[in-house]
Formats: sequence, structure tokens, C-alpha cells
Amino acid sequence: MVFVVKHGIPTDEELEKLGVKIAENWIKLGRRLEISDPKIQEIEKAQDQLSEKGYHMLKHWRQEKGSAATYKGLCDALQHELVQRQDLAETFCYINGNYFLQY
Repeated sequence: MVFVVKHGIPTDEELEKLGVKIAENWIKLGRRLEISDPKIQEIEKAQDQLSEKGYHMLKHWRQEKGSAATYKGLCDALQHELVQRQDLAETFCYINGNYFLQY
């Protein structure tokens, strides 16, 4: 089976679902997505639940990066050696099929 990266930008619903799944790794993922430490600390203080922290971090990433907040960037961050969530990269960033990498 070939995994192909989705084209475009993740939706709010996808980011909310990923926020739930990333839980305790939200800070490591945020750093890989180039979220500043002050912003991470702001989210840490503003949100009580881990899932909400992850979701708000991801929403900030998408808002800050705009059209550069792609599935490819999210996939790379999820697969980074400090995050190691290939399972989530496959779930949220890939399409199953025999296609070439899409940008």
C-alpha cells in the first residue's frame, strides 16, 4: 500500500480530532510546527484540558502559517523523532492509493 500526503490545509474538525489524539505530546508537536515558546506557555495557561491545548495550538499554527499550514508540514512534524506519531500522520495526513506525493 502506498501512502500519499493530502493536498491542502487541515480542517477545524481534523485539528480538533488531532488535538484529542496528540494529548501529552502537544508541546513537542507545537515546537516542530514552529510555535513560539511564549505562545505555547499562553495556551498552557489558557486551557485546562490537554485536548484543548493541542487543538488551540494547531489552530494557532494554521492561522499563523496560512496557506503554508499544509498536511505535508503537519505530517513531517508528527513523524519527527521527538514526536514519533507515525500512526497519527497516517490517520490525518495521508490518502491511501497509488498516487504520487501531492502538493
